[in-house]
Amino acid sequence: MLDASSPSAATAASTTVTTADPPVRSRGVMSSILRAHPRMLAVVLPLATLSEAAEMAMPILLGLVIDRGIVAGDLGLTLLGAAVLIGVRLVGMVLWVYTFIESQKACLYERHRLRVGLTGAVLDPRSRPIERPAGEVLSIATSDADKASDVLDMLPWVVPSGIVILAATVWMALQDLWLGTAMLTGIAVMVIVVRVIAPTLSRRYDAQQTQAAEAAATATDLVHGLRVLQGLGVQSRARAQYRRRSRVALEAALVNARYSGLSSGLTTLVTGAMMAAVVVIAVVLGLRGELGIGVLIAVVGVARQVMGSLQGLATMPVWWASMSTSARRVRDLFRDLGRSVDDPALTLDALSTARDDRGAGAGAPQERRGAAGGLHLPALGLSVEDGSVVALACADARDAEEVIDAVSGRVDAGARVGQRRIRPEQRAALRSDLLVEPHVVDLFDGTLREQLATRAPDGTATDGSDDRWADAALHAAGADDLLRILPEGYDSRILDRGANLSGGQRQRIALARAVAADTPVLVLQDPTTAVDAVTEQHIAEALVAARRRSDRATLVVTRSPALLREADRVVYVRAGGVAAAGAHFELLEELDDYREMVQR
Repeated sequence: MLDASSPSAATAASTTVTTADPPVRSRGVMSSILRAHPRMLAVVLPLATLSEAAEMAMPILLGLVIDRGIVAGDLGLTLLGAAVLIGVRLVGMVLWVYTFIESQKACLYERHRLRVGLTGAVLDPRSRPIERPAGEVLSIATSDADKASDVLDMLPWVVPSGIVILAATVWMALQDLWLGTAMLTGIAVMVIVVRVIAPTLSRRYDAQQTQAAEAAATATDLVHGLRVLQGLGVQSRARAQYRRRSRVALEAALVNARYSGLSSGLTTLVTGAMMAAVVVIAVVLGLRGELGIGVLIAVVGVARQVMGSLQGLATMPVWWASMSTSARRVRDLFRDLGRSVDDPALTLDALSTARDDRGAGAGAPQERRGAAGGLHLPALGLSVEDGSVVALACADARDAEEVIDAVSGRVDAGARVGQRRIRPEQRAALRSDLLVEPHVVDLFDGTLREQLATRAPDGTATDGSDDRWADAALHAAGADDLLRILPEGYDSRILDRGANLSGGQRQRIALARAVAADTPVLVLQDPTTAVDAVTEQHIAEALVAARRRSDRATLVVTRSPALLREADRVVYVRAGGVAAAGAHFELLEELDDYREMVQR
């Protein structure tokens, strides 16, 4: 175990090992969205309310024109009333266009902010590692982030519609108490229906989104493993597995659609009954002579407007269930990553100017770095000085993983680059001098040249005008033959995760990419496990030759005989401590368990 209190770390007795992440306070995604747009609350909502009020005032104004102008035979008042109607309609239309544009801009901005924030959190080395499938993370960072942001699309019509409906109810009550009562009863029944159905819809949407994410994760895994599936000849079984997943997602969507339809049907029934009651009451009052023809027309027009608004509001439970479920999934992903939606490091401004993995601003020059002072692990009593290539052979794979965790900064175990300590919160700042290439290989979609240029220093001819740097990197990784195998050489496209390559080819390209980065300190974990013995020997010789320079330090965590043989020094770790150190052949002669480990 890497323990700063072990005898071999007596000089670092004050070092503490941090393995637990502090709890992260979960903040609501929707509340974060609203806090980010105070202008929406202060300007757009009032203007949207005025737009809705102008629309609702049209039948009332029309009734006044009929009673005071047409019925009274006043041509001037009739023409004035017509002009006012046109003006109110134009004002309402202009306000609607403005509020629609502003709300859509805010909604699209929030979609962008959440997508970028989630992506930044996933890529940030300071975030906690998560065990979620890639397809599920992709679904949350795209579909759920978009749906959660729809709250800014919903507010500019839900809030104004609610206010205007209440105002229309008051106006109805002023005309006649029974009219107001009918309106108020319809609204109350609507609220009860929404209150009863919304929680069920939310649960159904949660189940639907979860099943859809699992189907997406299955599809992603099948695409990434396509070559393996084809090699095993089990494509039909893979298709059947995806059909089962997709069928479960479809059934969840159908159940949700049934509940959504039930919600819409009930609210339509309520609004229709309310409309019928208002019209009947208004006609009866008109026949009694208690309402003029203009007021009767206004009542029917207002009732029709209210019915349309209520039918629009009837979709609110469906919208709310979708948005709240998606917002909760986004929040949970942030929380699992140890971050929050309001994390200052995940704002658009911060991410656009943030330091990248090489420790410099995006787009900033990345010139060749000088010596960094080597790599030091006081807990093991191990130092990799500049100019040396050290192999670390661990009898227990768990010791190797702990070393990788320490040097990559996933835990604070007292490891240092020069005099700078490697801590979880400072990993990004050290990437200019330290590169840890893990055993698990990740390649991205792009050409072979783009793969190798991922971390290449500034000034490297990544445009194809001079590929000598790439030739040297491929040679050091024993991957010269790829230029003959790939049809377009450096311009050949490598699919996501190297799906069109063999395991050995993927591993060698990843190794070449690490060599091309030319970082002062390089840590490799089992870089040759997927190649044959002849290729492995070639890689060992070429890699050590490429890295054995006075301003470069290299640590290779491996059990490979070829790499152990070529290294300047081998450090043998057993039971969490250094059991021996020296040349490979010396350890073979002196230690039986070392010899058994290497020959295993």
